[in-house]
Parts: sequence; C-alpha cells; structure tokens
Amino acid sequence: MKKDFIRLHARTFSHATEDLEKVKLAFANAVGTLDMKISKSEGLHGNPITIIEGETKESRLISGLFGRLRDSDLNTIIQTIDARTDEGCNLFLRLDKQAAYEGRVELTEGNDVVSVRIRVGAFPSRCDVAKELVKSFVTGELAKRCDLKGQ
Repeated sequence: MKKDFIRLHARTFSHATEDLEKVKLAFANAVGTLDMKISKSEGLHGNPITIIEGETKESRLISGLFGRLRDSDLNTIIQTIDARTDEGCNLFLRLDKQAAYEGRVELTEGNDVVSVRIRVGAFPSRCDVAKELVKSFVTGELAKRCDLKGQ
C-alpha cells in the first residue's frame, strides 16, 4: 500500500521566558503524541533555549494533523504549495504555538511556531509529483468535511 506521507518531523523552541511544560503541551496539541526529544542550546546573547523535537512515520498521525487544521488553512496550503515544498519532496508548515497551546492548530507566518516538515511519498520522487499528491490529499480532506456537513 502506497503511503501519502512517509515521515513528519516537528521542532519548536522554549525560551527562558516561557514555561517549558506549556510549550510541550503546545507541541503535543499541534502535532500529536510524538516522543519528544529535549535538548539545550544557547541564543545569540547567551540566553538559554530548550529545543523540543519529535518525529513519526505513522501515517495516521501525519494525516491527523491535516484533520485538525481549519478549512482556510487547508486552502492556504493548496494556494501556497509552491513555496511550501522543496526538491526533496518535503512539505513545510509553520503552526502557531500560542494557538496550539489553546488547543487550535493554525498556520502562521510568525516566528513563535512549531515548525513541521513532512516527507511526501511521491513516486517518482519529484517535487511536482509531491505537490500534486499534497493538493489531492488536502482537497480530499476538504471534500470529506463538505460531505459531513451535508449529512
């Protein structure tokens, strides 16, 4: 069986002014229950930064992320697909960390984000094939929602 998505990698930062437990909750709300890897780093001015990362190959978890996005965000993905994909067949999303803490999964252009990279199962492994696969998947997600609303 062909998988639409091969792997999801997510990362966010917890700055010294933030509550690490709240940032972990935002991370989990955004991308689901991934095993979190915690590492420490230092900012440009010596400020401590905690890096939270997680990864999964489970299609159900990856697809579930799209299921939690708003219709408007799914449409944004379709409209901005060229800017969100690279030659390695990766799809990039920036999720609002504050909204995620409150239980909402929303795209953002800001800096306070959970960064997500999704490896698309494109075959052949070409950017144009990956883009079409993502468009088709997201369009299908939107169609399912319309069907549910119509019932």
